[in-house]
Amino acid sequence: MLSKLQSNDDVFQELMAASQHVFGSKRPPILIMNDKTMIESDERKSALWTPQGVAAESTALPEEVPLCIQINGSQLISIAASPTQREALVLGFLHYAGLIRTASEVRVLHFSHRPTDNTAATQYNICADVWLDHDVEALPAPWMRTSGCGSGVILGELREPPEVLQHPLQIMPELLIEMRQRLQNGASMYHETRGVHASGLFTPEGELLALAEDIGRHNTLDKLLGLCLMHNIKSDGMILFTTGRISSEMMSKAAWLRTPIVGSMTAPSSLAAALAETWGITIAGYVRSGQVRIYTHPWRILGQS
Repeated sequence: MLSKLQSNDDVFQELMAASQHVFGSKRPPILIMNDKTMIESDERKSALWTPQGVAAESTALPEEVPLCIQINGSQLISIAASPTQREALVLGFLHYAGLIRTASEVRVLHFSHRPTDNTAATQYNICADVWLDHDVEALPAPWMRTSGCGSGVILGELREPPEVLQHPLQIMPELLIEMRQRLQNGASMYHETRGVHASGLFTPEGELLALAEDIGRHNTLDKLLGLCLMHNIKSDGMILFTTGRISSEMMSKAAWLRTPIVGSMTAPSSLAAALAETWGITIAGYVRSGQVRIYTHPWRILGQS
């Protein structure tokens, strides 16, 4: 067992003392320190070829920064992610991993920048020091989750929903097309760089409740889960829409959010579709103007049999 008071006790005491200095006796349930806003993109010169010739341009590239997460003084994981909505990413990842149930279990969430020797890639790492109000079981050896297009890395096996999603929710196909447009309109990082994924949580009426962007599509769902924890947003019975391909891990996290309808601009994997069929989730892929392809439980999309 790792004790929050026995692991790096001096560090913990310094963080708690700093919290008292900043907030006095009215420290918020979650203390987030040193979470200063970082740049979301990197300007880089590029050469643009067209049939008319070659032109020099300045191009915005999405930032990708290693984020390490430490729990009660022990390192858990290093995630390659966009340096935005970091507190939501950390909380969502911990919730899906089963390490926390509510945001109130987090006593301190402290961000720091640490230099790295790998200057060819990045000159710093971001580290999230998380101190919980309870002990945790022995953690696995530290490992890395990349932002690539393959399946992300999770703690243990895919998490299954406690029960099949039986929500009687039904919507019109046109609403999914509207959701795609609203998601794209709100995705500021995508408009700037064209190199990130976005996911949004919508009400059955099409209202956008939360939006997350990241260079890794799996990270966007962790961020959505974290935003729900931070702002008491109900995800049960809502609709999830994402720009990226729906993998088995993406489907597992959608089930964890308890969203009975998942829309995407692309397609699901075969395993994701099989899981959705079993878990009672409707997948609508290739959502675009004049077209919605429904893979599982089409009864939730009116007009589909």
